[in-house]
Amino acid sequence: MEKQMKKVGMMMNIAMGVTLSFVLSLVGTLHGGHFTIAGWLISFAISLVISLIIGMLVPVKNVCDRVCGKFKAPERTLKNIIISSLVSDLIYTPIITIIMVVIMVAGKAPLMGLIMAVLSSLVLCLVVAFVVIMIVQPIYIKLITAKLSGK
Repeated sequence: MEKQMKKVGMMMNIAMGVTLSFVLSLVGTLHGGHFTIAGWLISFAISLVISLIIGMLVPVKNVCDRVCGKFKAPERTLKNIIISSLVSDLIYTPIITIIMVVIMVAGKAPLMGLIMAVLSSLVLCLVVAFVVIMIVQPIYIKLITAKLSGK
């Protein structure tokens, strides 16, 4: 059972990493006003590496479960989905957004411009990522657990 849970966790890390990286890199490059396919692909690749590292280092499921427990939010309830989405969002999005904005803007804008770019991107990305996580995480969990159980 523990082996299966590790597989679910690994597959969720990959699925959520790809999804969040895809969306956040798209939102970020569009928000920056200089969208190019090459810029988006570079942003996506860097973001994906960051999100996969976060997923390997941070026990996101355990953190979400503990926070949901504190708020008395049983699994598979809307309250649980909202809290888990918020916790995941707060773990992934600030790190990805700050690193990506610094990479894309550093040296091209004064410090105040960099700070403003980080703040505006962070607010936008936190909202977008929360909605994306809330929608896709339950779907991925169902798909992955069904696939691993052979259903």
